[in-house]
Amino acid sequence: MNKQDILNFWKLLIKAKRILLINHIRMDPDAFGSLAGFYRILKNIGGYTLKATNDELPPESFGFLNSSHIIEPDLDIKKFQPDLIISFDASSIDQLGNQYRQYEKTFANTEFVVIDHHISNPGFGKLNLINTDASSTCEIVWHIIETLGLEQYVDRQIATLLTTGLLTDTNIYYNANTTGDTLRTGAKLLDNDADFRLPMFEFYKKKEFYKSKLWGEVLRNLEREQYMTSPQPSPSKREGDTYIYWSIITSEMFAATETSDVDVSGLINEFLANLEGMEVCFLLYPLPDGKIKASLRSNSFDVSELCQSFWGGGHKLAAGFSVKYDTEKEMEELERVKEQILKKIQQG
Repeated sequence: MNKQDILNFWKLLIKAKRILLINHIRMDPDAFGSLAGFYRILKNIGGYTLKATNDELPPESFGFLNSSHIIEPDLDIKKFQPDLIISFDASSIDQLGNQYRQYEKTFANTEFVVIDHHISNPGFGKLNLINTDASSTCEIVWHIIETLGLEQYVDRQIATLLTTGLLTDTNIYYNANTTGDTLRTGAKLLDNDADFRLPMFEFYKKKEFYKSKLWGEVLRNLEREQYMTSPQPSPSKREGDTYIYWSIITSEMFAATETSDVDVSGLINEFLANLEGMEVCFLLYPLPDGKIKASLRSNSFDVSELCQSFWGGGHKLAAGFSVKYDTEKEMEELERVKEQILKKIQQG
């Protein structure tokens, strides 16, 4: 992504009257914050008919951002007749879900802009604003706002939405994807009256009762094995060794704790990724649509490349994928995927 790409995007915005915004399925705070933040920028500019869609409504935990109502899961995109479609934080076109598949012809015949930061993104738009050095799509959106001189349209709500994506995709500026540009973006959003404490509390400090019970089950079933390419393994198998950590969540665990897959959020970043000697960690759990979801984090191992072999993707140190499975053989299938992941990690 360069300045000319952003200026070309501005030309499309000038011509457009009916704009559709979409983000990836199972949206995270960065996907939601970038879409909702830019939606509100366009609304403040005025003159547009705007729609936003996804296969699902945002998680209830996003409610404090006061923007969930803009997402219309059942939107008839063909009937809306957009003259510009903007995708946020989706690393591949498949991540746009059924709303894309159902209206594929409309996407193909409409100006289509992709805004994303994932290294695995092939550039599936007609115009691609992709910066793999950016910490988050929210960081890219702020850069676009600055480049186009749209800061006057930024209000407290927009600044807070973009801050949310910045904080969650960097794990509160802890992850290796945090750069000087990231911190400067955070400071500028704070200067624009962002409530940076609110998303910190909602996503990191607040602990819900049932979600805590689920996390307890996950930690109770935590396993590990030594990372075979560790330099100079310690005879004690404790000090100096590096490990692969994992845990598996079953449908029974979700039912017993009165939780669902949305309650998994935060577990891998807050617990598994911080375990002593962690080189790679992953979490496996079933999804309602008959798929197994795998979320992976690493210290240096390229998990994005691993996930791409399962038709997933993400970043070098944080990635994921989902695969269909036989729901009648859930535990067997979870174990099968686990063994496949472990084999690929140990083979390097």
